[in-house]
Amino acid sequence: MHQLPHNKINPDQIVYKECYKCESKATLVAVVANLLLAVFKAVVGIISGSQSILVDALYSFKDFMTSLVVYVVVIVSGKPADDNHPYGHEKIEFVAILLISILIIIGTLFLFVHSVKSVWLAFQGDIEQPRFIAFWAALISVVANYKIASYLSCVGHKRGSLAMLANAHHNHSDAVSSAMVAGAILGTRYGLYFLDPLVAVIETIDLIRLSVIMLKDALNGVMDSNVDQGTIDRMDELTRLVPGVQQVTQVIARKVGRGMWVSIIIRVKPDLNYEDGYKVGMQVEETIKKKVGNVAGINLSIEPHVV
Repeated sequence: MHQLPHNKINPDQIVYKECYKCESKATLVAVVANLLLAVFKAVVGIISGSQSILVDALYSFKDFMTSLVVYVVVIVSGKPADDNHPYGHEKIEFVAILLISILIIIGTLFLFVHSVKSVWLAFQGDIEQPRFIAFWAALISVVANYKIASYLSCVGHKRGSLAMLANAHHNHSDAVSSAMVAGAILGTRYGLYFLDPLVAVIETIDLIRLSVIMLKDALNGVMDSNVDQGTIDRMDELTRLVPGVQQVTQVIARKVGRGMWVSIIIRVKPDLNYEDGYKVGMQVEETIKKKVGNVAGINLSIEPHVV
């Protein structure tokens, strides 16, 4: 059985240097902007007494942490695979998101319990109206998050970065959340004091949901989960179409960071010499890498086809 050598991750073959710089810059902008928003809304939340703006600050803190992880991954994943890390360094993304998700879930649970109690107190008439500064802070957050989301979405589509597009989606969702906060604060001006803690309850439930999804994805990444069956079937079909391939006996793939490692076993004519068999194998690799996205490496084994 012939086995082609492992292909090591080479970032220079995946993205151009200018694309790397652009993605790094955009991610750094997201990190700084989300941090400033989180601190700004947390301070306003404490001063104004608004619980919904405090939870909204936690949304921005989540985005800050996830953007920071993406920024670190962009830098770390830029390092080529080495002897100690033959599959690259991208799994650090899953480990970091795993820890972040757990911390956010714990913190959000405390805010959820407190907000539920505040809703009850509001209906009992035992709660103070939040200061109106929270309304203006929420409006600023809506505009800022929308601008960040538009910028990240533009860069993400141009560079084909799924992580960047995901961050853009997060900021867009935060803009909607901040709009709800603004509406709740406005409602308290008309005596609807329960709206502020009620929106905080809704936000905490949504934040816990998002964190659980992040936690699930991170666990799948750490445990080397398989890629979707549609991608497996497509790679199997593409391999069978390569001239010289008599049979495909195995196609498996696992996620490693934002890419995936693929293992394929093919069978060729038994009278095929090593050089020709190697050419068939190289054509299989080139076809898969060209037509299937995010392939970090392929381990291809070649066996003689015996009828």
